[in-house]
Amino acid sequence: MAEERTGGPGGGLGGLRRPFRGWFLIFLALGTALTAGIAMVGDLKGLLLAGGMDYGYLPLILVLAPLNYCLRYVKWRYFLRRLGILIPEGQNLIIFTAGLGLTLTPGKAGELLKSYLLWERWEIPVTTTAPVVVAERLTDGVSLLILASLGSLHYRQGGTVLLVVGGAMGAFILFMQTPLLATCLRRLLGKIPLLRRALPFLAQIQACFRQILQPTPLLYSIGLGVVSWAFEGLVLYLAVQALGGQISPLGAIFIVSFSAIIGAISFLPGGLVAVEGTILGLLLAAGLATNVAAAATIITRFSTLWLGVALGVVGLFLA
Repeated sequence: MAEERTGGPGGGLGGLRRPFRGWFLIFLALGTALTAGIAMVGDLKGLLLAGGMDYGYLPLILVLAPLNYCLRYVKWRYFLRRLGILIPEGQNLIIFTAGLGLTLTPGKAGELLKSYLLWERWEIPVTTTAPVVVAERLTDGVSLLILASLGSLHYRQGGTVLLVVGGAMGAFILFMQTPLLATCLRRLLGKIPLLRRALPFLAQIQACFRQILQPTPLLYSIGLGVVSWAFEGLVLYLAVQALGGQISPLGAIFIVSFSAIIGAISFLPGGLVAVEGTILGLLLAAGLATNVAAAATIITRFSTLWLGVALGVVGLFLA
């Protein structure tokens, strides 16, 4: 598929780009840190007002929270290797971590920064690596759909939303795995003069998708996602327990998974408001007190969003 890359900086123009890239990433990191800091101050105030937390649960929460990001890195690395892209482990980890800093973008589109960094440093075409970023989010979506569906069958909530989202993701995967459909689309686009030049790039993107969305890598990456997002659900479960509330592990996993799907389809930056509102609403519907539900929502968002953003800021500086 893609030409194997084993490291080594791009020469020529790459050397001229690097100083400007450095300043760009520094300002990006500072802006992200400022935005996250302002938002987290409000969350901390709400958490302090809740009070009554059993901090004995905190070590386990802090262990579970980063596991999601660790398994997501395993998936990122796996997809790159499927395309024959071999990056030194340390550099690859920095690039992946830097992408976490841009989850505060609609649909996490800012994570395409990873593709830019791979192109700037090793001259790997964006058309080769952008499908990896999309496939990451797509397989995460399927994993969340599986987890949310288990809870939906039990709690009889959110079934319509899950069916629509599942249908859209299934159609995309089927399209990318069916060369005839992709060829028909390229022919239609080829009739539009302004889009003809893009046809070779579209062909390369579709070929990369076919390579990483074959049954074996698809099942493997979805399995990783199911485990990693189940950890996030357990964070909510432990947070509720620590605050003196009661919720089942299945209920917590359903709430986190369903809220993440709502956040994704809302296209709000980082799913802000949409995710928090969904978690809070479902916790209240489960019978939790308002202060417990609010505090558990804040703790969960620290795990699923702000921890990743904080790591991403470090990655941006290192990049």
